Amino acid sequence: MKNAFIIILFTSLTFAGCKKDADSPKTPVVHSFVGIVEISTAGDKMGVWGTDDGDWSTDSSWSEQEYQILNFTDTVSLDNTYIEDTTGWNEGPGIHEHPQNFVIAYPNPANEQLTISYGGFGLLKFKVAIVDKYFNTLSAFAAKGHILPPLDVSDPTMFQNGSIYRMYYSLSVKDSVNFYKGHGDILICRESDVQACKKFVR
Repeated sequence: MKNAFIIILFTSLTFAGCKKDADSPKTPVVHSFVGIVEISTAGDKMGVWGTDDGDWSTDSSWSEQEYQILNFTDTVSLDNTYIEDTTGWNEGPGIHEHPQNFVIAYPNPANEQLTISYGGFGLLKFKVAIVDKYFNTLSAFAAKGHILPPLDVSDPTMFQNGSIYRMYYSLSVKDSVNFYKGHGDILICRESDVQACKKFVR
């Protein structure tokens, strides 16, 4: 009888412990975006505000969470895609070490609209996703070709004044998915004077 009581007590405590762990909410991870590249309305890089985080260049590696950000379903196929520039090709991870390609979003800081430009030698598939500091996706799309409509960032409930958001992007061709991938941080600022936006980057 004593042994049965101990077994029942142990089982009750085990279930109580499991329930407590299952019911406790997870604290969301806050990612720190600590700088931007200032980019003019013509798409020219003007300098860095805050800490340079490798914006608008090739990322050599991503975490699984970062890969998942661009793992959204789209209807843009890789049919007929190709790249002619093979300088610095790395067969292993599929990284283009010194690509003749670029991705840029401007102006930065952005007020109402964001122009996204990408290019290279050949026909490429482009994927992009903009996330907040919790890595919640706010905007995502895929395209093939080089003409993109401006991205609307005017909604203050989605893109808050004085906040920095991160854009993840990749370029793919039929034989090499995500051969070029990177990120860039975007400051949303509603100030009329661009230089006044520096106060938001600490």
